[in-house]
Amino acid sequence: MTMTLPAEPCRVPEVRRCVGVQLGLWGVADDDLHSAVLVVSELVGNAAVHGRAGMCVSLRLDARRLSLEVIDWGAPPASPSSATGRSDECEDEHGRGLSIVEHLAEWIECRETADSHTVRVGLCVWGRNSECPDEEHLG
Repeated sequence: MTMTLPAEPCRVPEVRRCVGVQLGLWGVADDDLHSAVLVVSELVGNAAVHGRAGMCVSLRLDARRLSLEVIDWGAPPASPSSATGRSDECEDEHGRGLSIVEHLAEWIECRETADSHTVRVGLCVWGRNSECPDEEHLG
């Protein structure tokens, strides 16, 4: 599943809802579904507030591994906070949300280029009733 939309804070609830629906369709167990939605919410919120003009959210489920990717791209925002540049969100000790992401994730990967910022996260998930999601429902 992939969503491309403007990097705006008002889009976070929409992304959270769509991700929750998709994970439910894939048969992800409720606890893991809620954890994944929380992680996506934090990453999309960061991209919307600190990111650039647009963002892309991607999910991929392979057996019990969920990969989440949030990319923001375009011109950096013209706000005063962008004058000092973007801090490395993977090492930001002040954001509680990212601490939660680090706690829930198996791995996190951050990559920044001149015109984009990418955060990838891997989560282990189970299907309902402790079974893996069906292979035919994987995205």
